[in-house]
Amino acid sequence: MPSSALVTPGDSRSPVLIHVPHASRVIPPEVRADLLLNDVELAAELDESTDAATDGIAAAALRHTRIRPTAVVNTLSRLVIDPERFADASESAAAFGRGAVYTRTCPGLPLRTEPYPRTTDLLDGYFRPYADAVTAAVEDRLRACGRAVIIDLHSYPATPSGFEDHTAARPALCIGTDPIHTPDRLIEVTRGAFAPLPEIDEIAENTPYAGSYVPLRHYGHDKRVTSVMIELRRDVYLTDPGTPDAARVDRLGRALATLIDTVAAQAAADV
Repeated sequence: MPSSALVTPGDSRSPVLIHVPHASRVIPPEVRADLLLNDVELAAELDESTDAATDGIAAAALRHTRIRPTAVVNTLSRLVIDPERFADASESAAAFGRGAVYTRTCPGLPLRTEPYPRTTDLLDGYFRPYADAVTAAVEDRLRACGRAVIIDLHSYPATPSGFEDHTAARPALCIGTDPIHTPDRLIEVTRGAFAPLPEIDEIAENTPYAGSYVPLRHYGHDKRVTSVMIELRRDVYLTDPGTPDAARVDRLGRALATLIDTVAAQAAADV
């Protein structure tokens, strides 16, 4: 089965990789058949789960960058598999039925039978091919540039989902960081790129979400791979759960392009 990771190569000089894992609503028929929701319930779950229009923000950034990064976009919904979860017992979200293969909806209702008998099939058919494709894209940047900088693009609803910490701050922009893979300079340039936007009235780190994606081959030890997560609160750029404001999407894309160009310029200066 081919990977759902759509990889678009960028300029050979750019170490940057834009990762968009949760923008799609597409669910293959064979996967849909096992979901316990009717069509109305599934639409509501997709509204809450999908990082709507983050692929549009990434596309706007690619139009405005001077040196295009590599882009990796997941073409399938996270309800198929969530490529950013750990696939073993170390995944904390599995306690809420939201591990690599979800068995619960955002409000905590059954999404699949528990235990789900086809978990291994989905991991082998979708999760691991996706992880391999992202790892290959990172390895390509390491060979070309000696480093890879992952910008992990997400969004979240203004109202907490059932499995979330309802006391956590929900700023317009959450910057997710990793203690090994997110240097202070990357945090600073991320803040600097988005802070001028009128929509971004508050920026915080690691709330309501923390961390940033790094392939397991490099995670925890390879400091040539750096990563930062951008989590946008959806009311910043959506007029309803599925309708983006075109002007705001473009402004966010321009800010993301500024971040990309800054990171690429810093990398070139460090060589």
